[in-house]
Amino acid sequence: MDVEVLVAQPVDPAGLRRVEELLPDAVITRRGPIGPGETVPDVGDVTVLFADNCPANVADLGSLRWIQLGSAGYRQLAGLGLDPRVRVTNASGVNDIPIAEWCVLMMLSFARDYPGMLRAQAGATYTRERVYQAELRGRRVGVFGYGSIGGEVARVCRALGLEVWALSRRTPRYSVPGPLPAGPDRFFTPAELREFLAGLDFLVLTAPLTDETAGRFGAEELGWLPRHAVLLNPARAHLVDEQALLAALRDGTIAGAALDVHYREPMPPDDPFWTAPNTVLSPHVSGSTGSTYFLPRLWDLFADNVSRFAAGAPLRNEVARHKIG
Repeated sequence: MDVEVLVAQPVDPAGLRRVEELLPDAVITRRGPIGPGETVPDVGDVTVLFADNCPANVADLGSLRWIQLGSAGYRQLAGLGLDPRVRVTNASGVNDIPIAEWCVLMMLSFARDYPGMLRAQAGATYTRERVYQAELRGRRVGVFGYGSIGGEVARVCRALGLEVWALSRRTPRYSVPGPLPAGPDRFFTPAELREFLAGLDFLVLTAPLTDETAGRFGAEELGWLPRHAVLLNPARAHLVDEQALLAALRDGTIAGAALDVHYREPMPPDDPFWTAPNTVLSPHVSGSTGSTYFLPRLWDLFADNVSRFAAGAPLRNEVARHKIG
């Protein structure tokens, strides 16, 4: 098979060598990232595209058969008019570990009031508050959207002794046992959302943003959480209604929120969440291109799929075309 590969991703040298060994006769061209709406010349013979975005001149991509994205999201391809023969795979799974570790960091920060410790330090105040000595073990975390990220959150939380509840549209699929305990302790369906929320100490959102999940958590749903519960959102801001979240934080409907994703990015100086009570913010870094092992994992996924593509085998992380349009 004649293959021409266009790589528009930062390069992991070991990963590139592996791809070159798998495709010894292929033409592999490297370039910088493709921006949204950018036109890229001379792409008529490209068979495989490894990028975050597809060039705007889709009509010129007559030979394209597969796009490997560097992101878990794929909505950037919607409406481009891709040839139905083009297969799309995403990078789901590459950032599971750093996102799960971010969730643990945030749960510990709230459980032990780490922001309060830092304020005491800044004020040169030596105080041994009881909350500073609290434990996570025995608390209950709920994972909304039990995909690959949710599964890793569950593994890490169960290893720390937390009880894990999960809510998803479908029951979890079988996974090979790993070094940490796998699977939730209890599984809920979407129809059981109120019962799911009412029993939680922490709610972690790991679902994708779709027409079904946008604004899924409004004032009513946030009110179903216990008042001591904390919301963690490393997924997408718009899973939660913005005004409902602000109101819930201000009036104590929930005890706090840890937000890695935001309604405006970058956040402007007057963004109301800078000063929202009991809120910890991070700048969309829970799992990103700067994560310690992002590039090796991304290229490992790409190389594995290159091998599968060359053999005509099913690709990992293939996105159903009806979800792209």
